[in-house]
Amino acid sequence: MNPDRPRGILAPTAPDSPGAAHRLIRTGCAASARGQHAKAFENFAKAAATGNGEGQFRLGLMYARGEGVVGNLGDAAVWFRRAAEQGHGEAQHQLSLVYLHGGQADGGAPTWYDRAAAVDKDIADRNRELMFPNGIAVPPDPAEALRWCRAAAEQGVAPAQATLALLYAKGLGCEIDYLEARRWYAAAAEQGNPVGELGLGVIFANGFGVEIDLPTAASWYEKAAAKGNADAQTALALMCDAAQGVPRDPARAASLFQQAAERGDVRARYHLAVHLLAGDGVPQNLVMAETHLRQAARMGHAAAKLALARMHASGHGATPSQVEAALWYRAAADAGEAEAQFVLGALFARGEGVPKRLEDAARWFERAAEQGHLAAQFNIAVFYLNGTGVERDPAQAASWYARAAERGMVMAQTKLAQLYLAGDGVPPDHQAAAGWLQRAAEAGDAEAETVLATLHLHGTAVERDAAMAERLFRRAADRGYGPAFLQLGHYYAEDRGAGTNQPEAIRCYRAAAEAGVVAAQWIVAHNSLAGAWGPRDAATAASWFRRAAEAGHAGAQFQLGVMHCTGEGVPRDLAEGTAWYRRAAEQGERIAQYNLAVMLLRGEGTARDLDAARQWYEKAAAQGMPEAQTALGDLYAAGIGVPADLDAAHRWYETAGSQGHEAAQAKLAALRGPRLVAEAEPLQVRLGS
Repeated sequence: MNPDRPRGILAPTAPDSPGAAHRLIRTGCAASARGQHAKAFENFAKAAATGNGEGQFRLGLMYARGEGVVGNLGDAAVWFRRAAEQGHGEAQHQLSLVYLHGGQADGGAPTWYDRAAAVDKDIADRNRELMFPNGIAVPPDPAEALRWCRAAAEQGVAPAQATLALLYAKGLGCEIDYLEARRWYAAAAEQGNPVGELGLGVIFANGFGVEIDLPTAASWYEKAAAKGNADAQTALALMCDAAQGVPRDPARAASLFQQAAERGDVRARYHLAVHLLAGDGVPQNLVMAETHLRQAARMGHAAAKLALARMHASGHGATPSQVEAALWYRAAADAGEAEAQFVLGALFARGEGVPKRLEDAARWFERAAEQGHLAAQFNIAVFYLNGTGVERDPAQAASWYARAAERGMVMAQTKLAQLYLAGDGVPPDHQAAAGWLQRAAEAGDAEAETVLATLHLHGTAVERDAAMAERLFRRAADRGYGPAFLQLGHYYAEDRGAGTNQPEAIRCYRAAAEAGVVAAQWIVAHNSLAGAWGPRDAATAASWFRRAAEAGHAGAQFQLGVMHCTGEGVPRDLAEGTAWYRRAAEQGERIAQYNLAVMLLRGEGTARDLDAARQWYEKAAAQGMPEAQTALGDLYAAGIGVPADLDAAHRWYETAGSQGHEAAQAKLAALRGPRLVAEAEPLQVRLGS
């Protein structure tokens, strides 16, 4: 910007008289008031050309506003500076604002340039230099802003005094100095300036350089609010809502929010909607509440967008719609609202109102977590630990668990401890694990109590203390935590030198099973079938096997298949039995794979399928099951479902025989003689749990 090159103005002339310049200015002001901006510009330009400071100032305003001339902040700054250098206080203040905010005028020169550059940038650049030698934008310069603002403030320009106070309060162009800020706010307030009064309210409300004094803050807000300052009205309304510095008065708060909303204050519009939703201080009006929220949302208010999302999600005050709710959650999330980002992540994880996309769920959880959202930090840790929606990264999981744990989230403390115990994502550190478990257990977390009890039981990083372990298991069990009942069952079933306590062990195992602990359901089912806890009860066993099977326990699925195929404890149903074999087989249960192959080979409970039978035999055989290996030898020896291949049969018999399988050894020995292929039978025994 070249201050020596004013644009579109006659060369300076000596004024005929000070009165002539003043008449030009009065004529220009009158024309401006009538909306005749071109005429106003002409008069101000003539006055400015004589060197008149007021004319220069008003000409600068015309350029800044784009009235009667193409708007251009660069030219505005030139004329503000000329007037400011003559000591014109308002020009000094306007120049300080130009330097404080920088930028460019709305529309005018910037709009022309953007359109021209889109056609031919080189020509646009040359024309810009020719037409706008002072440039079309002004870079921010806080130091210059401070210098010119102080000059205006020292002349008693009240708005400049308030602006100068703000610069000191925020440390713009200077170090933060609350004493100076308060001094200049007070100077402005003494002249009745509402921004100065508002500033003093902020100073006392927040304790900036003074002791917090809410009643004094409220009194200053009151003065500014009475003058129509929307920020002060909103601040005072919030104090009325919270009973800070003034008695709680929701009706007055709502009235102040209404006044501020009418002046365009978006925060006030949001809070007014909250009052209307709750009927707090005003009659409840859900329709008007939604209207104000939508208006605030359109103005970019993130909390209003979140409130609209909740209204549509709950149907309270708006049409229930998961899709509409998701749209508003997305809008609030894009605006940086952490809670909305968290909820949007949950919606993507569940597929509610949006397609189920775990990658998007992880992305939104992480964005909320980065803003300090506690539940989001926990969720993204779970995603990283399990590789859900992101590549598995236990180190990242540990980092997020740690951030949540350090903020007191007990579930995160327990999970972090488990990572330290396992050395997953962090170096193994049993001492650190015990420390986190202790903190979580003291906060009443049943899982932490249970894990800490196992450490005491084995003396891992804590004193070996079976009595303490029992107490911790009991505490967790009393909270209804199923795994604690399971551990108590193990505890009482083991002889620790004073015998076992089978009745209590059985009671605890049953309690754990009822609580949905799958391992306990398997134990109860197995012992009911074996008659280990009393009379053998196949029907009860089948019931518990079914509960565990439906929860995904492969062993229970296999056993339930056996029971349906044999009719033990349940009606005999080969199709049902085969279906359970298949579910267990798909989880890698090798005996189930073998039995499924047998059923497919025979066509029992399912359509006969020799190729599928061979494939399931191969899966079981690959897990080292000699019966399956022998069955494959039989298929190749007899050419059942495969081309006859004695070499392949030899290999499979040899593989099974090397494990001591007598039938395979006999078939291997007889391979060159007459062959009789024995039909495979399903197995009904499963080892292990």
